[in-house]
Amino acid sequence: MSVRTERKFVVRRQISEQLISCEKCREQMISAQFSADFFGVSSRMIYRLIESSEIHFAETDANEIYVCPVSVEQALKTI
Repeated sequence: MSVRTERKFVVRRQISEQLISCEKCREQMISAQFSADFFGVSSRMIYRLIESSEIHFAETDANEIYVCPVSVEQALKTI
């Protein structure tokens, strides 16, 4: 017997936050800090994953960092 699961992220945003889609997987990106809170890790962990190119990310003109929740989840599974 096999079991297949699927996970969908539903994120409610503040009006001031931008809507950015991941260029690689087309998922809606979330702020780096929200990602840390959501996945229960430190923001430093998220930035380490960014620096090592383990997750998809984008930087806005205002120097805000957004990350792809799908790639974050996948990267955290390997840690």
